Amino acid sequence: MIPTGLDQKVSDLLRRERLPGLSAGIVHDQQLVWSAGFGAADWEGSVAPDASTLYRVASITKTFTASAILKLRDAGRLSLDDPLHAYLPEFGKGRERSIEHVTLRRMLSHHAGLTTEAPLPYWDSLDFPARDVLLGELPGVETVISPDSAFKYSNVAYGMLGEVVTRVAGVPYEEYLLSEILAPLGMSSSGLRLAPEQQDRLAVGRIPLPGGGFERAPHAALGGLGPCGQLYSSVEDLARWIALQFRTAPSDEPVLAGATLDEMHRPQYLEPDWSVAYCLGWRATRTGDHIYHGHGGGLPGFASYVLFSRPYRLGVILLSNVWPHPGLLGAATDIAEFLIESGWPVHTEPDPAAPAPPDASLVVGLYQAQSRIYVSVTLREGRLRLEKAATSDFVLHGPAVLDPTGVEREYVVRNGRGAGERVRFTETPEGFEFELGGFVYRSCPWL
Repeated sequence: MIPTGLDQKVSDLLRRERLPGLSAGIVHDQQLVWSAGFGAADWEGSVAPDASTLYRVASITKTFTASAILKLRDAGRLSLDDPLHAYLPEFGKGRERSIEHVTLRRMLSHHAGLTTEAPLPYWDSLDFPARDVLLGELPGVETVISPDSAFKYSNVAYGMLGEVVTRVAGVPYEEYLLSEILAPLGMSSSGLRLAPEQQDRLAVGRIPLPGGGFERAPHAALGGLGPCGQLYSSVEDLARWIALQFRTAPSDEPVLAGATLDEMHRPQYLEPDWSVAYCLGWRATRTGDHIYHGHGGGLPGFASYVLFSRPYRLGVILLSNVWPHPGLLGAATDIAEFLIESGWPVHTEPDPAAPAPPDASLVVGLYQAQSRIYVSVTLREGRLRLEKAATSDFVLHGPAVLDPTGVEREYVVRNGRGAGERVRFTETPEGFEFELGGFVYRSCPWL
């Protein structure tokens, strides 16, 4: 159950950050378990936003573009370590120095060293280039710092990644996004453009004035840069996007397999203090002992952030109709911390295995290997586990969960040093023994 005080916490956020309107949502595992709207979605202040209110979610679009690239990779259509010019030869046109280091992987993690934007002043005019205009500017897009040397955010990199999707898939980026990602997830209100019947559901974007108050934000399409930030969406739809991040099925997901999601969430680069990591399309931040993945967005009139904790299967969605704004990362993190510190939701292990078989209790006990290396085999929460023994502070092959294989007394080690290796318990006159990583562990009931 959602703890009391959440509504008040979000209301306080609205006032503190001077947000004219806010739609908020909490996801637990596969469900949107709480949502609420605060302030005003329209200019007059007579319509409150809710979970179906549409917003421009700006750079959250990048997480969808990254997913499209990974989906094509899974289909064998490309490699993440391919150089960009293999798909967009315009990028290499007329260049004398090597551009092999500008790879799709580095672009996904903002470590290719590319300029933030194409060499056009579109942020000044808000006249964003059409696709053909952007492609014509690719020869002028430079790497201005050494690849891998530092995080350097690049909108143009994601615009080009969207073009890679178009050329590899053989259909326009927008069509691929709709048919392969949005539609399978049931994100029926999301897209790169609004249908006429959706216009009334779009919150009115605002720009803050120095002395207080707001002015209406201009509304400009991003053209060829659409894959970096053009998406419209809602709390209801983004809840489906966050729920996908918690799925673990190996290969039968309609969008991305669990192993691919794991790969996207895995850090590619770490800041020196380990406070921030850059993943494939996602950014991970550390707050105390908790790691949160997320992405924000900002376009004139709209600020957004989605954040999730994989161990707690907890997601926070914040969509507002004002920008420039300092950002909603801190607010989303505060809400997640508030929920976790309240005791809800509980920490859950990802990818729960099938329960241990009924006779698993027979192999429970203390085991010893060469050099007096000990491990305890325990049965806890219906799972057989390898854990630290009370007789020693040293443990070589734990903690780990043992997943049953269906073969009698045979298991696969899920995590830790022995991950992926098989353990088979063999009965002996003294009890049981098993081999793992070259060590033979034998029952030692005498201790």
